[in-house]
Amino acid sequence: MVAMDNVLLFVPDGLDRKKSLSMSHLPVPAQDRNFLCVPGASSLQELQEITDLSRKSYESLRRIESNTSITVPENFSFSTLAIQVYKMRWAVLLLSLAAVALTYMQWIQYSIVANIIMRYYRVSSLLVDWTSMVFMVTYTLLVIPVSFFMDIKRPRQAAVMGSVLLALGSWIKVFSLDREMFLVSFLGQTVVAIAQVFIVSLPNRLATTWFSPEEASKVCGLGVFGAQLGTSLGFFLTPWLVQNDDKIENIHQDLEIMYISDAGLSTMISVFTVAVFQSQPEKPPSHIQAIQRSVRATIRVSGNPSGALQRDFVILAIAYGMNVGVFNSMLTLLNQIVLNYFPDSEKDAGYIGVAIIVTGLVGSVVFGFVMDTWHEYRKTAVWVYGITALTVLVFSLSLESKSKKLLYVASILMGFFMSGLQTIGYELAAELTYPEPDGPVAGIMNISTHIFGILFTITISRIHDTMGDLAGNMAFTVLLVIGALIIAQIKSELKRHSAYKEVASAAAELAQLEKQIVQEKAPFLIFKIDEH
Repeated sequence: MVAMDNVLLFVPDGLDRKKSLSMSHLPVPAQDRNFLCVPGASSLQELQEITDLSRKSYESLRRIESNTSITVPENFSFSTLAIQVYKMRWAVLLLSLAAVALTYMQWIQYSIVANIIMRYYRVSSLLVDWTSMVFMVTYTLLVIPVSFFMDIKRPRQAAVMGSVLLALGSWIKVFSLDREMFLVSFLGQTVVAIAQVFIVSLPNRLATTWFSPEEASKVCGLGVFGAQLGTSLGFFLTPWLVQNDDKIENIHQDLEIMYISDAGLSTMISVFTVAVFQSQPEKPPSHIQAIQRSVRATIRVSGNPSGALQRDFVILAIAYGMNVGVFNSMLTLLNQIVLNYFPDSEKDAGYIGVAIIVTGLVGSVVFGFVMDTWHEYRKTAVWVYGITALTVLVFSLSLESKSKKLLYVASILMGFFMSGLQTIGYELAAELTYPEPDGPVAGIMNISTHIFGILFTITISRIHDTMGDLAGNMAFTVLLVIGALIIAQIKSELKRHSAYKEVASAAAELAQLEKQIVQEKAPFLIFKIDEH
């Protein structure tokens, strides 16, 4: 309550004195517990108008805080927010996608020519399978400390670390050409797997620091695109470079070309990353980024230690992990699966892998646009999951029919929907857990995929050996049907999408209110607080 002469002025209970009635970017007198300063008011009527504006400012600030968990200090000016989206964002994204693609290309390059690697290095099929599964194990063990590193450091440091490790692992494999040096080659593969932990989440982080909210889903889709592009290159180029020749010397030459090519490309990516990669542009691309950059944001920790632990997200992590786990397991075992039905068809196995991945590239981008346009995350996820299970069933039956044409058609459909679901899963996770940080959420999702990938690869490989090829292939379909039933239990809320709209609206209102108050040139009124 404020007193002037014999007039009492009631101040709304919910208003903070400094934040709501005194715009501290103006040169107002210092305040203490006994005085209340009101800028730009020369009469009680103007005082009432400014009080109304202040109440609106307070309500807009509360909308930002409730939607972002960011407490905006009273000295922050919304009227001077500078939002800009730079063309340079595409170059930075392209560089990160190239690194992602090269790590995924090396992930699959041993497994897709497993029979040749077994013959050259004289190792078992299980050891060859582990050249792929080491990526899953490494990610599971390192994703939490690496996510912590990326949260306290900027994306540039993570990109440099990942690209340097990628080049180092690739060069280690160059020195493993001797037939007795498989363990050295496995060491190089492990270093590349460690690099992937730093690199794989870069597109998602760039989506918030470089791109507008309207482009976020597209960028996440392009992140999946980069991974699938690398995998498709591994499927296509490896059987073309490394051929099953009767002479071991020729296989040695093929492996040498492949290893040196990987090392050269990874070194080039590392040099460009160190030279040009930037964590963020000069001006932020969104209102939320502007607030986070311009103020020392205070992140409130809710009673629940992480929104990522809520029921819907746990369901999503399990269902998503099963889908990608089946996908990774099928790609790891693809050479063995195809050769069981079509002997001496290593190139066909590679081409089928390319068909799966290339159509997956299209699917990841298409569903990114679908999410940005309609925002129907849960419904789309359920339908796509169910269709994916159906396409895997067709894939299994086409193997039994021994028709390569039908097998290619089934592979195209399977890749489109199975990879598309990965984009939907990431976006649905971001919506369910907002405003939790993206790093831990994506980490939990990927841990789930790798755990299921290891489990499914070992189990289904065993089923193939003991119960036959049909039983092993049908197991993939059964797992996806179970996953579709699980994901249907989600009751989603579009938290992130709604928050972006609310924050943009509130920031615009605050900017307008500040301009109205600043335009007033009248002197300040200082009221003494009536202690009684």
